Amino acid sequence: MSSSDQAENNSSNSGSGSVSVKEADDDNREEWEIRRDELKATGDGHFRSKAYQPAIQAYADALQLDPSNHIILSNKSAAHLANGEKSKALHDARKCVEHSDGKWAKGHTRLAAAMMSLGRYGEAADAYSTVLNEVEPNNEVAKRGLEDCRKKEQQ
Repeated sequence: MSSSDQAENNSSNSGSGSVSVKEADDDNREEWEIRRDELKATGDGHFRSKAYQPAIQAYADALQLDPSNHIILSNKSAAHLANGEKSKALHDARKCVEHSDGKWAKGHTRLAAAMMSLGRYGEAADAYSTVLNEVEPNNEVAKRGLEDCRKKEQQ
């Protein structure tokens, strides 16, 4: 859940005795979904604190409940990359793209970042190009990333 989603979920309806959006959402979710989201939030907190190994574990636990959740796969990939585990970051980024049906720009940029960290600039450029050509033509992260790949390939 993004911070804007968290902020939205923590807001409440106006009027006395109202129920927050988060509480209303909890009423409609299965127990496993609530637990998955709690684990994701724990992982997000660890990641923000630069405690990458506990973040990875929390995301892995969340993925036990929802193995195809592309957002959690993306976050786990980022945590692996920040922890210096480049190949693991690449593995999770590939699964993220697969489970998002290739339609989520952030998954492709995670994939490209992992490839760049491994020195695979041509493949990273391809991933960034996919974002710009097929998913989100004005994505600034992909534009900058593609430029960085081209510079690295020329060195």
